[in-house]
Amino acid sequence: MQLFENALIYIIIFPIISFLLGILFNYEIRKVSARLQSRQGPWLLVPKSLRKTMGTTRLLQPLYDVLKLLFKQSIIPETARSKLFIGAPFIALICLIIASILTPLAGYFAFSPFELSLVVLLYLLLAIPFTFILGGAVSASPWGIVGSQREAELMLAYETPLVIGAFTAAIMADSLSIHEILKFQFSNYPFLILNPFAAIAVIFGIVGKLHLKPFDIPEAEVEVVSGPTTEFSGKLLGILEIDKILLTSVSVALFINLFLAGGAIPGMQQYRILTVLFFLLEGFLIIYFITFIHTLNPRLRIDQALRWFVKIPTTLAILGLVWAYLIRYFILAM
Repeated sequence: MQLFENALIYIIIFPIISFLLGILFNYEIRKVSARLQSRQGPWLLVPKSLRKTMGTTRLLQPLYDVLKLLFKQSIIPETARSKLFIGAPFIALICLIIASILTPLAGYFAFSPFELSLVVLLYLLLAIPFTFILGGAVSASPWGIVGSQREAELMLAYETPLVIGAFTAAIMADSLSIHEILKFQFSNYPFLILNPFAAIAVIFGIVGKLHLKPFDIPEAEVEVVSGPTTEFSGKLLGILEIDKILLTSVSVALFINLFLAGGAIPGMQQYRILTVLFFLLEGFLIIYFITFIHTLNPRLRIDQALRWFVKIPTTLAILGLVWAYLIRYFILAM
C-alpha cells in the first residue's frame, strides 16, 4: 500500500514539476533571446506603476499565454479529419506526461530504475514529432501538409545523433536503465567529461527537436505560416503549447541525467539540496547555450539542415559511440 501511494505521488508530482521547469526554461529562452537582440523581453520585475494591473513579475508569462489559449474556442477546419486532428495534441501530451514520470529530476526518480527505461523514454520522445506530423497532415491545410513534410525530413536528421548519443551513455554504463546510468556516473565521472563527442551531438539534437533556429524549418513563419500547427487554435493550440513546454523540460532533464550525473557531484550525491541546486543551474546553463545558438543563427533550408546534421552531429555521435566502446571495454577495464 505504501509503495502504491509513493508511486501515485510521483505520477502526480513529476509532471507538475516538469511543467513548471518548462515554463521557467521557456521564459529564459524569451528573455535571453530578447537581450541578445537588444530588445526588452518579458520583465522579471514589473515597474511599480504597473504592478496593480500586471502583477509583480512576468516570470510566468509562458503560463499566462497557455491559459489565455485554453479559454478560447477551438475552430476545427471542415475538411480536416477531425478525430485525428483533435487527438494529435492529446496523444503528444500523454506521451510527454509519461516521459516526465520516467525522467529523474535532481536525483529523485520513481520508475526509471527498471531496465530499458532509457529505451522507453526515447520511444516516447520519438512519438512527439510523429503527432506533429499527423496533426498537420490531417488538417487539410497546404501549410500544414508542407510543414509536416518538413518535420518528417528534419526528424530523421536530429533524431539520429540524439538516439546514438543517448545510447553511448548506456554502453558506458553497461545498462539501459537511466538509474544505472546515473549510478555509474556517481562512482566515476559525468559522461560529459568521459565522452564530450556524444554530449555535443545530443545537445544539437535537442536544438533540432525543440525547433529552435537554425532548425525551425517546419514552423517557418514567413514561408509556411506555422507549419503543422497552422490550423490549430484555442484549446488545441493551448495543449500544443503545453506539449512544447513539457518537451523542453524533459529534453533538458534527459541531457542532465545522461551526461551530467543528474545534477549530482560524484561522491556527494547524498547531499540532495546540492543536487537540486546544481540540477537547476545546469538546466539554465543548457537553455542559455541553446538560446545563444537560436538567436545568433538564421534559419537553414531543409537540405542545408540535413547535410549539416549528417556532417557534424551524426559524425560526432558515431565518434562518441566508438569512444564509448573503448572506454567501456578497454580503459575502464584496465
